Amino acid sequence: MRIILTIAFVIALAAAVILSIADPAHALVPVLQIIAAVGAVATIAAWGSLILQRRRVRPPRSQIAEIERLYFRAMREMLTDYPNYAQVVNDLQRILAIDPRYKNARHYLQRATNLQKEANRQPLGNGVVITGRADLAQLQEQLIDLDAGVRKAVVMELIQFGDAAVDPLIALLMDEDADVRVHAATALGWVGGRDAVQPLLVALMDNDTQVRRYAARALCWVVDEGAVDGLIAALDDEDSYVRCYAARALGWSHAVRAVEPLSDLLNDENADVREYAATALVDLGQQVPA
Repeated sequence: MRIILTIAFVIALAAAVILSIADPAHALVPVLQIIAAVGAVATIAAWGSLILQRRRVRPPRSQIAEIERLYFRAMREMLTDYPNYAQVVNDLQRILAIDPRYKNARHYLQRATNLQKEANRQPLGNGVVITGRADLAQLQEQLIDLDAGVRKAVVMELIQFGDAAVDPLIALLMDEDADVRVHAATALGWVGGRDAVQPLLVALMDNDTQVRRYAARALCWVVDEGAVDGLIAALDDEDSYVRCYAARALGWSHAVRAVEPLSDLLNDENADVREYAATALVDLGQQVPA
C-alpha cells in the first residue's frame, strides 16, 4: 500500500509540474497541485509510521543484564546432550517480552520449539541419542566455502559441538569477512572457555568496530586474569560499546588492578560508558559517588 501511495504521489507531482510549465493557466493545475500536496502528506505519514514501528526501542538499562543472563543460559542449555527445551523456550520468550528484536532470540526460539516437538515425537530407545546435530566434519568442510553467508551460518551450528568447535571457531576469527568474525567471536564466548580468551583479545584489536564490540562482549563470559590487561587497554577504544563491554568484563573479573582505570572511566563523555563503569566498580566492591 505504501509503495502504491508513493507511486501515485510521484505521478501526481510530475503531472502538476509538467502541466504548470506547459500551460500555467490550465484549470487542472491547481487541482493537481492539491492532489500532489495531499499525496505528499499521506506518503510521509505512511512511511513515517513504518519507521516508528521498526524503530528499536531500547530496553531499560536495568533489564539489559537480565536479558543477557537469560540468553547465555538458553544458549548453554542448547549445547548439552539432552537440552531442556522447555527452559530454553521459556528463557527466550522472556527475552522477547522485554526486547522483541533482541539479536537472534526469535530465530532460536523457533528452532528450540521445533526441536522440542521433534523430541516429543521421537522417544529415546536403548543406546539411541537423538540430538539433531549435523556431522562436525561436514560442517568443517563448509568453513572454507567461498560464500561468506554459508560460513556465517555454519559458525552458529558449530556451537552445538562445544569444546570440539573451539579450534575451528578460533581460526574463523581470521576470516576475511567481518560478519563471520563477529559470529565466531560470539560463539567462542559461548563455548570457548579459557581457550577463547587470548584469541578474543586479539579480536579486541580488530580493525572492524563490530568485531571489537562482540569480542568485548564475549570476553564478559570467559574473562579471567589473563584477559584483564587487554580489557583495560580496550577502555580507551574509540567505540563506546567496546568501552562498555570491556568495563563489564572487568567488573566480572574480580581484578583489583582494574579499579583505577574503571574509576577514570567515570569521566567518560558517554553516559552509557559511565554507567557501565560505575556498575563494574560496584561489582568489584567499590563505593561509587552518586
